[in-house]
Amino acid sequence: MSHSRVLALSTVLFLAGLACNLPVGVTPAIGVPPGETPPVVSDTPNIESTVEPVPTVSPLTADMLRNGTYVLPESKETVTLVDGKYDRAESMEDILHVTLMDPIAFGDINGDEAEDAAFVLSENMGGTGFFMSVVVILNQDGSPVQSASRYLDDRAQLNGIIIIGGRIAVDAVIHSFEDPLCCPNFPVVETLRLQGGELVLRRFTSRTPGGDERAITITGPAEGAAASGSVQVVGSVTISPFENTLTYRIYDLGGTELAVGSFLVAAEEMGGPGTFNATISLAGIAAGTTVRLKILDLSAADGSRLAMDSVELRVE
Repeated sequence: MSHSRVLALSTVLFLAGLACNLPVGVTPAIGVPPGETPPVVSDTPNIESTVEPVPTVSPLTADMLRNGTYVLPESKETVTLVDGKYDRAESMEDILHVTLMDPIAFGDINGDEAEDAAFVLSENMGGTGFFMSVVVILNQDGSPVQSASRYLDDRAQLNGIIIIGGRIAVDAVIHSFEDPLCCPNFPVVETLRLQGGELVLRRFTSRTPGGDERAITITGPAEGAAASGSVQVVGSVTISPFENTLTYRIYDLGGTELAVGSFLVAAEEMGGPGTFNATISLAGIAAGTTVRLKILDLSAADGSRLAMDSVELRVE
């Protein structure tokens, strides 16, 4: 064998050894001289084997979405946008104006490692109302496919929308119970998650007229934890609720309320932050049921939601 062929073969074997994570100088037993013991190499793939490439999915683009076709969440009409808009005014009884609002959020929503999208669509049917909904678009092999949506508010002021950790956070100013229809004045952040084909509200924070954040944070149990008989719920609030009392509600994943009650917050000071550590009964909930436990701060004036956090549990 010529010197050049020996050198070429040695190079191939050396590179194959590196690819297979072999120690330097150890190669598969090819051409071992008689009488010598070949090195022992376990679980070594064949040199001819190949690693399948990780499939890549083309990303969705803003231009693609701003010129897409959608079923509108409120009017239920199907329209095709042009540069983010659709306008129809055939008569006083046939008016429809649609706007895809900026910004558009991009990120993985359904856990398939492809980049999906979420945005807010505004619908006006000729009156004073501009009905706004959060819409999820899934990336299926590089094509946008409309998924779930959730109503946000009439004439909300959208400050921002992002996707992080599979959840969609919407920063907006919406109507409180006492706000006039023309003028929403309630700053909130709604955190949504796509679950079971629906866009579910999982967390809700708001701000006081003075700008302080009102939030509830559950630190235990962990999402998806198992519980039997009762569950110990631990967490904190940034602002103590009215009479230091929080409400809890337990739902199955179909939205049926299974239990409701309340517990006290240990407030650090009047109106200031506080913590909670409460035992909540799961009596009457069938074993094997997955439930969503919501902890809420409700307005004493009208019962509206001021803050909320939630966790899903498996009842055993």
